[in-house]
Amino acid sequence: MVTIHEKYSTVFDTLGLGALLPSLCVVKEELNGMYELEMEHPYDADGKWKRIEKEGIILASTPRGRQPFRIYHVKPDMDGIRVNARHIFYDLLNNLCINVNVTGTTQTVLNAIKAGFAYSVPFAFSTDMPGTGTAKASKQNPIAVLLNTDEDATSFIKAFGGEILRNGFNVSMKTSIGMDRGVAIRYGKNLIGLEISEDISSVATRILPIGKDGLQGGYVDSQYINNYVYPKIYVLEDGQLTTQSELQQAALNLLSSGVDLPKVNIKADFQELSKTEEYKDYAILEEVQLGDVVTVSNVNMGFHKKAKVISYEWDCLLERYNKVELGDFVADLTTSVTSGEKSFATAVSASTEVKQVFGLISGKSTINGNGLYICVDGTGISDATKLFHFGNNGLRYSSTGVNGTYKTIINAEGNLVT
Repeated sequence: MVTIHEKYSTVFDTLGLGALLPSLCVVKEELNGMYELEMEHPYDADGKWKRIEKEGIILASTPRGRQPFRIYHVKPDMDGIRVNARHIFYDLLNNLCINVNVTGTTQTVLNAIKAGFAYSVPFAFSTDMPGTGTAKASKQNPIAVLLNTDEDATSFIKAFGGEILRNGFNVSMKTSIGMDRGVAIRYGKNLIGLEISEDISSVATRILPIGKDGLQGGYVDSQYINNYVYPKIYVLEDGQLTTQSELQQAALNLLSSGVDLPKVNIKADFQELSKTEEYKDYAILEEVQLGDVVTVSNVNMGFHKKAKVISYEWDCLLERYNKVELGDFVADLTTSVTSGEKSFATAVSASTEVKQVFGLISGKSTINGNGLYICVDGTGISDATKLFHFGNNGLRYSSTGVNGTYKTIINAEGNLVT
């Protein structure tokens, strides 16, 4: 059921102004991105269409239950009324954070952002994410303060990473809003309604590890090396590695992170797929939600990897997906959360994943909202003289302690600084 409510409504436990009878009503949502409703409504004999006005609130079905959407565009034509509405979360576009400059835990930062609003709103902000970090804003709307990923931004998501869960007036920031439900799909050919792209431009299938003082380990090959015409060689340099076994393990860790696999994007159109005999193989995607992890297998190339649900289109009337998009999310310094790949800020928030990839030793590294610190000497960042720092400014090195002067090695764009 689709209902419409008075524009000042904050509780939706009644039918509001009444039920609507739309001929079309769909919701589209992207991970950490847009969340909108599109509706078409005929000029019905009972006059329900007359209740549709700008700033009114439509309550409609979504994969996570019924959600409120505020109307921002109404276009009547000869056949009926076309409506565009944003999730109620976007009421925050109209507000302003006058001045926010806070360092602290994730919840402390969220509290400070709300306290900095130009006027109060009935939103609640919560998080269960670990770590400490900094957020700064002056005369910006709250959504930008939360989600801005521009290079010079100091937003919540730049400080901590994470994913946003929007549920009515409740806004939650989480390390991940989805889960791995054990869903797996296999593909070996293009199908009607299944758009698949694979990008191999950054694939590495042969790792050459180099350690301290130029110590060189032997090549470490990926199990997928024969999937390509030539080996794709990548030089892994780490001045902290001093033995052949450490070099070999570092190369294996890099391969286990997925660097030897293509970046995958899959768009499933269920309406088109339903016309094929293979539909049953992909119907399982109807069970996933935004942010969920899906195992993707390429039958022809023989690889398996994880992908994340990064967007969907939902039919509010039939209460089912029209489309689902899966995107690669291997942790990378230069990729964006909204592209379906974890940003570095997201990757460092999951300390166990980062430690697995880099083979870090407890006590010699620290992960917090400012990034990842790797100590060359000392027992930790408190007494280390020489250390590396991964963060928003890229990879930097200090020989004068954690608060010393840093030299940039790789900038935030992934370019080597000479």
